[in-house]
Amino acid sequence: MKITTLIEDHQNPSRKDLVSEHGLSFIIEMDGQVLMSDVGQSGKFAENADTLGVDLSSVEALAISHRHYDHGGGLRKFIKVNHKAEVYLRSCPSDFDFIAHDPDGSVHYIGLDKGLLRDYHHRLTYLTENERVVTGFHLLTDIPAIYPKPNGDQRLKMRAGTLVEPDTFEHEMVMVFEGDQGLVILTGCAHNGVLNMIEATRRALPEKPILAVIGGFHLHHEDMVTVKTIGKLLHSWEIPHIITGHCTGDDAIEILANILGDRLTPLHTGMIMEF
Repeated sequence: MKITTLIEDHQNPSRKDLVSEHGLSFIIEMDGQVLMSDVGQSGKFAENADTLGVDLSSVEALAISHRHYDHGGGLRKFIKVNHKAEVYLRSCPSDFDFIAHDPDGSVHYIGLDKGLLRDYHHRLTYLTENERVVTGFHLLTDIPAIYPKPNGDQRLKMRAGTLVEPDTFEHEMVMVFEGDQGLVILTGCAHNGVLNMIEATRRALPEKPILAVIGGFHLHHEDMVTVKTIGKLLHSWEIPHIITGHCTGDDAIEILANILGDRLTPLHTGMIMEF
């Protein structure tokens, strides 16, 4: 299994020809299949794909981890260059707008392009339960709430008319790939909590070990005690590879690295991971 990071928040120190942005996009090559998870916030992921020699038209299935712009904002570009892949999202009420309330009182929309979702509905599949969408590629919607969700970022809301409430993140799912040596989990932002996403994977695929957890953990607004608690649990679970960036936050990554040692690797644009 080969996973290439098409875009991420952090610049590749050895590839100045690749652009970065606040967002995530991965392409996965596995057993002759080409799959994707997320498309960043713009079309820049496709620019990097061209630079890296990655053929986006060969992608057979794309999962959008959740309904925020930094993971699905590049969907229009993807649909333009790929005419065959089914696009998978978790089902959620269509009357909600996903918004951010900033400290200065301003409000802005952070969801996906509703017009695009309407115009290309024939390319989209909405999931309401765990599903294996192709061989070795699982999308999990059944995420338990055993461990606390990240709650430091209070900006994220859902709005329906005059009703505004905290985002429940019921639009988020876990992407899991079955490799020869074990399971690889892609978390997106892990708004439901990276520990809960790992538990979801254990419940769905209990017979296989977890080899790696990759993606954002949304810890950039969490306090040090919370981050250390998560790090200690990850350490006790003995998952060999924890590869994180995006919304985890550089301070949180440093704390996790102090606990996990060389099992933790910071993520960056252009990073290639093989399992």
